[in-house]
Amino acid sequence: MQGILLIASNPNIEKTFYNMLSDVYQVYCTRSEEEGLIALDEHYRNIAAVLIELRQARKSHFTFADHMQKSTRFSEIPMIAISDELPVPEDMDCMDHGFFDLITAYAPRQLVYKRIGNAIHAKDSLSLTELEKMLKALPACIFLKDDEGKYVFSTQYWKHLNTQNDPDWTIRGKTDLEIRKDKNNAIKAMEADKKILESGKGTDYIIEENVDGIQEYLQLIKRPVFDENGRITGIIALINNVTETQQLKIELEKRAITDSLTGLLNKSAAEDLTRIMISGTLKENTRGALLILDIDLFKQVNDTYGHAEGDRVLAEIGRIINNSCRNQDIAGRIGGDEFMIYMKNITAPENASALAERIQNEVSNAFAEDVFAGRITFSIGIALCPDNGRTFDELFKAADKSLYHVKKNGRARWKMEGAA
Repeated sequence: MQGILLIASNPNIEKTFYNMLSDVYQVYCTRSEEEGLIALDEHYRNIAAVLIELRQARKSHFTFADHMQKSTRFSEIPMIAISDELPVPEDMDCMDHGFFDLITAYAPRQLVYKRIGNAIHAKDSLSLTELEKMLKALPACIFLKDDEGKYVFSTQYWKHLNTQNDPDWTIRGKTDLEIRKDKNNAIKAMEADKKILESGKGTDYIIEENVDGIQEYLQLIKRPVFDENGRITGIIALINNVTETQQLKIELEKRAITDSLTGLLNKSAAEDLTRIMISGTLKENTRGALLILDIDLFKQVNDTYGHAEGDRVLAEIGRIINNSCRNQDIAGRIGGDEFMIYMKNITAPENASALAERIQNEVSNAFAEDVFAGRITFSIGIALCPDNGRTFDELFKAADKSLYHVKKNGRARWKMEGAA
């Protein structure tokens, strides 16, 4: 039961308010402000409001009221002046000393309950405002939404909002779709909120934002807010800027699947993704092509010019292969001087042979004015899916067979399995 501190030197006022309030509140009665301070210090955690006899407060020049206003422990407890006389305009000076209301002993019981309740709730609202001010000092953004997913407050207005640079703009009462520049992320946020409000379970997720050419990653931590009856009344959430951490994670993941010298996929990543691609080719009833590329006599390059020059050649070839492939193709380095490409959804075998010729020409041109002019060539074997195989191992064996045929018969050209 919430408590009320009642300070009244007049026994009639004390009795009247005690009788009205004791059925609803635990009433702590004191006759002086000194006793009131002792009771307040002892019971303040349970005290929801303080009722002070107006005549007594004025007699002490509002000493007790001023003490409450200055105290960090007591300032959020509402003070209400009480009197056994009908108020006059001069009585309103109590408001200047932090009193929320003035109630006379002649007021009906239900009206007294309502006005005390209003004072308690109003102070709660003021506490929320003070909390909002304190939270603004934090680097993270904290916001609150109501049970309709509309914003109640936000400690900061991040740049991804469409505030239109209006200093009087407010987030209150608005939905994500109304205020966010990125509508896809706005829809994602509203869908997440809907699930929270329906299930009562929180969620964490990371979104990517691109505003004015700046890429950022934001982590959102959302939790439901419940009232004392267990009903969901809204959502409280935290936004952290995790751009550096996320970019580092992406870079580490990229390094785990990338060949550092050529920038292409490494052997395990290229083979794993190709297996997935082949499965898609078969499901979609389309065609694909696997190309195995081997640099001719590359050992002589390393032996004659050194490994540093050999690495330069490999890096340039990696760039050529990457630029020659489509976005949907898989390209990787699977050995010291061996590469592979899987082309998904080709319309004809000629798509694969055209890519092989293009890479051979680009490599020849890249080293035309170099010490390696005419020395860097490719042997390429090609296998078609599903014509030459329906698994990675079957296609690799078929392409490798064609590659071996090319190397045995002069190098520097391509051959498609099954073709003359």
